[in-house]
Amino acid sequence: MIRPILLTDIAVTPPRGLNKALYLDINNFAKETAFAHSFMHVYALWLGLALLSAIFVALYIKYWFDKISEVTIGLFTCGALTLVALLVNQFVGKAVREKRPYNTFQHALVLVGKTSDYSFPSDHSVVAGALLTSILIALYAGKKTLSSATYTQTSGTRIKRSLITTLAVFLALFLCFARVYVGVHYPGDVIAGLLEGTAIAGLLSYLRYPLHAILSKKALSFLKIFFAKPTGHTLAA
Repeated sequence: MIRPILLTDIAVTPPRGLNKALYLDINNFAKETAFAHSFMHVYALWLGLALLSAIFVALYIKYWFDKISEVTIGLFTCGALTLVALLVNQFVGKAVREKRPYNTFQHALVLVGKTSDYSFPSDHSVVAGALLTSILIALYAGKKTLSSATYTQTSGTRIKRSLITTLAVFLALFLCFARVYVGVHYPGDVIAGLLEGTAIAGLLSYLRYPLHAILSKKALSFLKIFFAKPTGHTLAA
């Protein structure tokens, strides 16, 4: 029985030629750089996301101690939305039904365990995009909305913000590269995943404003401790 075309697995998503060529080029590069295999294996599996998560948590702790609750609420919201983005991606993957590249290229080098799920978009890249967006929102949205009494614009602050931004962007992009390097995704998979995670977290992050207003209510004051150090005004409107 012939299945409907929309339910048929496809070998690679468009642009097919470019996806295949870049995948094979990177896979050949991986074959020639055996010294990096152990590190890339670990980075592609968990280290990349762990480092991005560490930056996320460090920012949360910093703003919690600084009593900048609007930013911590934003980080909390974006963190939750990372899970939403990952959930949405499961439906996207099942709708597109792209086979893993190692199922098409039998002789491809694969440095991590093979799975039976679909390749497009990359789950890791979705999470990386959402975490990166969360970090950038905390760093840059905060400076526009917070008063000078709680947020001082100094040369040192700008340099630190730029360094954190550069590091976070590098970690996210390198994770995307690593997922192709270890042989489990086409370049289009990781690009789509990164954009998907960024879009979902970025658009839905505006929920931080009504959440901030809701949590400012006296009836919910017991929740304030989760978003700012419990001294002084923690959830001022």
